Amino acid sequence: MMHFAVVFWTLCCCWMLESRASGGDSHALIARSSSKDTTLEAVSIAPSEYFEGNDGPWSSFDVRVGSTEQDIRVLVSTASPETLIPLSDYGCSSAVLTPVPSDCAVSRGNLFNPNDSSTYDYIGLYGINTYSTNWQNGVGLEANLGYSQPVAFANDTLGIGLTGPKVDNQVVGGIETAKPFYMGIFGLNSQPVNFTGVGNNTSSSFISTLKDQSLIPSLSWSYTAGAKYRLKQVYGQLIFSGYDTSRFTENSVTFTMADDQTRDLVVVLQSISYSGSATSNLLTDPISIFIDSTDPNLWLPEDVCTAFEEAFGLTLDTTSGLYLVNDTHHTDLLNSDAQVTFRLSDVTSGGDAVRITLPYDAFDLQAEAPLVANTSYYFPLKKAANETQYTLGRTFLQEAYLTADYERGVFNVSACTWNEGAEANIVTIRSKEDDSSSSDPGSGSGGSGGSGSSGSSSKLGGGAIAGIVIGVVALLAIIGAAIWFFIRRRRRNQFVFTGEASYPEPSDSILHGPVHNSNPRAPESTIESESTPVTLGVGIAANGEKVPSAPPGARGLELDGDETHVRPTTELHGESLPPPPVVYHELPAGSDGERTDYDDTDDRVSAVGTTPSHDEREGVEQSPPTPERATTAYRTPSNDGREAEESSPQSPFVSTLGSNGWPGDGGDTHIVSPTTPSNRGSSARPF
Repeated sequence: MMHFAVVFWTLCCCWMLESRASGGDSHALIARSSSKDTTLEAVSIAPSEYFEGNDGPWSSFDVRVGSTEQDIRVLVSTASPETLIPLSDYGCSSAVLTPVPSDCAVSRGNLFNPNDSSTYDYIGLYGINTYSTNWQNGVGLEANLGYSQPVAFANDTLGIGLTGPKVDNQVVGGIETAKPFYMGIFGLNSQPVNFTGVGNNTSSSFISTLKDQSLIPSLSWSYTAGAKYRLKQVYGQLIFSGYDTSRFTENSVTFTMADDQTRDLVVVLQSISYSGSATSNLLTDPISIFIDSTDPNLWLPEDVCTAFEEAFGLTLDTTSGLYLVNDTHHTDLLNSDAQVTFRLSDVTSGGDAVRITLPYDAFDLQAEAPLVANTSYYFPLKKAANETQYTLGRTFLQEAYLTADYERGVFNVSACTWNEGAEANIVTIRSKEDDSSSSDPGSGSGGSGGSGSSGSSSKLGGGAIAGIVIGVVALLAIIGAAIWFFIRRRRRNQFVFTGEASYPEPSDSILHGPVHNSNPRAPESTIESESTPVTLGVGIAANGEKVPSAPPGARGLELDGDETHVRPTTELHGESLPPPPVVYHELPAGSDGERTDYDDTDDRVSAVGTTPSHDEREGVEQSPPTPERATTAYRTPSNDGREAEESSPQSPFVSTLGSNGWPGDGGDTHIVSPTTPSNRGSSARPF
């Protein structure tokens, strides 16, 4: 029963610890575990291990398109619901590129040939935003930034990563022109793809199809763009239905998605601070701004752009519309150790916030054709025409880790961490439908610099868990030792009456008062089965004293005169039953039948034996016992087993019947227990 209680207590402790670990912050976002199906786990997509792009360099990912898979490298778009890829027909033709780069196909991430796919099902030619005489109304991608590009949409087989999930009948758009998308994009947004032409055709996004086909557990993802300038080049990361805690610093800030599905990941930018040769505040008033990896630039208010120009010594190139940086100034900026910190929150002032700091290296990008005629360094900054264009682009996501959960309508932004050789720790985001416990995305999707602690930060570390386990094991060991000690002590305290004769201390042998032996006699058959009567004699101890003796083989001492076993009715503590009939016991006598006189120092003792009548006592001559050495055990013989004429040995016990000796002999009136050894003064006791 005690072991069961300990196990139950241990399980309760583990349950409470797990509840604490999964509870965490009040800004609950991500369901870490489920009482339902937990067989589906997060899906991590391996990057292509290329840094490329004509406005980068950027870490790209592979997509597999068509029945016979064609590998195309693309960049990630957190705003787009569709995937766009360059087509082979005109993607590298002089009709769209003048001049055509020698490595055009590779620089665009490879080209897709629809004729090589038997599952290619053409839908139509649409613009991504605007209507044209050559294409139908678009699908609403980056309309606020003025993007315009024709796209040939079709349904085909689409997979992500070289070995990632693949689905059939997925919307794929083919692009041929080089602006605004030079490389293709892979869309992460969950909203359906809407074609506003005839029939208003609608198709599911890739992530929604994965969820519908039970390939991922939830409509959520995590993404960071990677940073070529960090460590030995850190590639981007893309995870469906999960996040990697090794890639970011946790925070407690949770953001709510905006109602506009085309601009849903909106945060409040409370401040922008610059530090370098001097320090300054680049943003005076908070603004709401959209996070979007589709575009590489920071789209900010004009006055903020002016502050950037002054801080970094930038000049806008009117031809390209870029802030170009010459080689000399580029070197100076690299040596300045300048950095910019963005403070993000879900409210305009106060509240929890997260700080994302970008070193100048994050802004050190290169523009290539067709953006510029000659490759040049540029600073990714754009003047926004209005607040609908405020955007933190792909540059920002080099240092930020972004997680979006469409089922709960929340997302998180965290600062990336740069630990070389760090082992990935991917946590699965469960569906809201089977959510049994939740956590903060700051615990899973990152966050740095914010106040408070994330849900993941409340999770116990390995050391704490090990300490708890050790404590439980120690408690079990202590309880087990206590039980063992208790049982061992009880066994040691059991009374054993057989064995070799010993001479214990008085405290072990003297009882607590006069008692009368009045136990009912056991039947003869019982007595005979339990003991054999033995006649006691008188032995001579090593010190010359007379002690009772018994022949070898005697089994044990009879406390009640009946048997050798201690019964519950054996009286040892002074409470007596009604006295038995008076019985006289004979004392050792000389050959003339007279009572033998002892020294005054000796007590009078009675010999336990048969009880003869008065006439028999006078007619039977008593013989003194033959001295013997004390044997290995003492035993008083059963009265039923004696012969009347058998001589009675001297007893080591004192009678409880009042006077000792024959009636009228003036026996001692000192009443003691029959099991109390005779008081021999300083002489050694028989046991």
